[in-house]
Amino acid sequence: MLGILNSIQGLVNLLFFVAIVGTLVVSWLYASRLKKQYNANFPWGKTASIVGIEVLLWIGFNFFWEIFEAFWLPITVVAIVAIVIISSRNKRKYI
Repeated sequence: MLGILNSIQGLVNLLFFVAIVGTLVVSWLYASRLKKQYNANFPWGKTASIVGIEVLLWIGFNFFWEIFEAFWLPITVVAIVAIVIISSRNKRKYI
């Protein structure tokens, strides 16, 4: 089971890396186009904020994933019970 969880963590880490590098590449391309066509400056502070948020989300994911790996069975049972309870509630019928 830990092998499956580790492979999932590796894939999600790869996705975070691709998202961060993609943000930087697209920002660089857009900045060069802005400079070339309109002689305007690109707001690099906003890009840095977005990349910072992505990095913090990446760190948070890895932190909570380690907790999930340690207690995967009770977390899975609680999640399944919560999904069953939420999906079995009576739906309001709107006319």
